[in-house]
Amino acid sequence: MEIVTTPFQVIFEKIVDYTIGVVARQMGYLICYRSNVDNLKTEVSELKDARKSVDDKVKAARNNVEEIEANVLRWLTSVEEITTEVQKFFEEEGQTKLKCCHGWCPNLKARYQLSKRAYKMGLDVKKIQDKGTFHTIGHRVPIRGVTPIPTKGFEDFESRKSILEGIMKALKDDNIHAIGVCGMGGLVVSQTPNLKQIQKDIAKELELKFEDEDTDFQKAHLLRERLKKEKILVIVDDIWNKLDLEDLGISFGDNQKGSKLLLTSRFRDVLNTDMDAQDLFLVGLLSKNEAEHLFGKIVGDLPETLNLRPTMVEVVEECAGLPIAITAVANALKNQKNLNVWKDALRQLKRANPTQIPRDA
Repeated sequence: MEIVTTPFQVIFEKIVDYTIGVVARQMGYLICYRSNVDNLKTEVSELKDARKSVDDKVKAARNNVEEIEANVLRWLTSVEEITTEVQKFFEEEGQTKLKCCHGWCPNLKARYQLSKRAYKMGLDVKKIQDKGTFHTIGHRVPIRGVTPIPTKGFEDFESRKSILEGIMKALKDDNIHAIGVCGMGGLVVSQTPNLKQIQKDIAKELELKFEDEDTDFQKAHLLRERLKKEKILVIVDDIWNKLDLEDLGISFGDNQKGSKLLLTSRFRDVLNTDMDAQDLFLVGLLSKNEAEHLFGKIVGDLPETLNLRPTMVEVVEECAGLPIAITAVANALKNQKNLNVWKDALRQLKRANPTQIPRDA
């Protein structure tokens, strides 16, 4: 008989233990009503502190032009939701009658329900707070596509339109990989471009990361392979001598996906012979009317109002049709009302000859 009754006894004991546990827990909600509510207030206060800390970091990340991590945004949303829920709970708690029988007896049902809700909400708040630690708040979004080039002060001169159309046609020609644009560079002299920086900038645009231990050969190989997967335009401005772009991995041969190399130089033989430009465009000087128009657009009507026009014409003539020279001088004189300042600028320009800049200067 004992063999038969023992399992029932074990089951009965478990039922009793479970029942006692349930009853004790339910009684606990009644007994611990005030402590459960106070604990919820404490947890919510700590959650608000944690949220403020994260909010400050989010603001700093956005000021740094970073995109906020998805898990951070989800956490802030969950904080907002639980905070609204807790606020609603306290509003209901303040309106609930916790006494009955004209205030002689506690309203056990209301206390039980509120205490149970406060206890469970306190656990939820604590759980959310524990998830509020983040290794990173945001990250920089890679710049995709074409890097914007500022066009402020751009002038669409008639003498340049046919050249621009020719360059655009060459860029669309799949058989042309290297395009040269030859013309005077103005007053800016830049003979030694930083080839390593050019390589680094191109790799950055392509989201290619070099390791510190990578050799020059490895970097060139990685960039060459990466360029096979992209269609990009690389512009190298004001070249004075041959650049070994192949050694850097900047190669636009038959295996590329239509990438182009646009080179500018004041020396035709550098583009034709040294850099193997397949199509060459010669950019001449500005005409007299174009030069005066560009200068006048910058200085405004100042020469007319102060009778400076004769001097202005001489200044523009000394700039020799160079857009950069015209722009630089015009910006220096645009607010000058003293004729002597204009005369002094003219004398300096006559002493200098911006069109005669030797290749080995």
